[in-house]
Amino acid sequence: MDFKKNIKKLALLIKEFKDILRLAFSLAKANFKLRNEGSYLGFLWYLLEPLCFFGIILLIGGVIGQHPINYYPLYLFLGLIMFNFFTNSTSIALKSIMANGNLIKSMKISLESLVMSSVFQFVFSHILEMCIFFAFMIYFKASLWLIIFYVPIFFLFLMFVLGVGFMLATVAVYISDLSNIWSVFCRLLWFLTPIFYSMPANSLFHRISYMNPMFHFINISREIIIYGRVPGFSTLLLMVFFSILIFGLGIFIFKKYKLKFAEMV
Repeated sequence: MDFKKNIKKLALLIKEFKDILRLAFSLAKANFKLRNEGSYLGFLWYLLEPLCFFGIILLIGGVIGQHPINYYPLYLFLGLIMFNFFTNSTSIALKSIMANGNLIKSMKISLESLVMSSVFQFVFSHILEMCIFFAFMIYFKASLWLIIFYVPIFFLFLMFVLGVGFMLATVAVYISDLSNIWSVFCRLLWFLTPIFYSMPANSLFHRISYMNPMFHFINISREIIIYGRVPGFSTLLLMVFFSILIFGLGIFIFKKYKLKFAEMV
């Protein structure tokens, strides 16, 4: 009997997860289209920021001197679009509960879907950016087939970003200034993460960066996709560890406090 009850509970959990996921994707598509409504450039707006930023950094680097990094344009652009996905997704996820206060109070809706849709809407723009990156790979004659390894990496990266989003959405209900705090933190993280520069492998700063999850996601993506090198086992293990830990912690915190959200928003 206990076995059958456990099977039924598992089936209900899977059904609930599918319903949350379906609603999250529907909301994400709606938000993605809404953001481009009335715009002449439409989806191109999602590409202008990383492309302009990419061009500026590349130009500054060209003025200062030659880059010692092989395939530097690919190195820079991949780091940019991954970091932009993290900052844009988490910044919107942070506001997902507070921004939908009236909706939460007026109808029964999956709160998890609100947070997940905030992240998923940037998956669509990230796919567009990866298409540009693929075009760069063709231009610089990099090994195109290696890009398939980005799929499992991005899945783990998405888990990590969702976990951060769940935590931020929860804390933002209680701390109104969190959006400003997170904005400052992301600016600091931009300089602490090797996006437009590289670090010597045995340097102190490199060892400190091992505690920065963004370092692992970006570094592993570059090593595999651009250079065709397999990172060390410890680096891969840390990436998986950060993904599972942050996602699990984010879900746990969100579920613990979500029943109080209607009173707070």
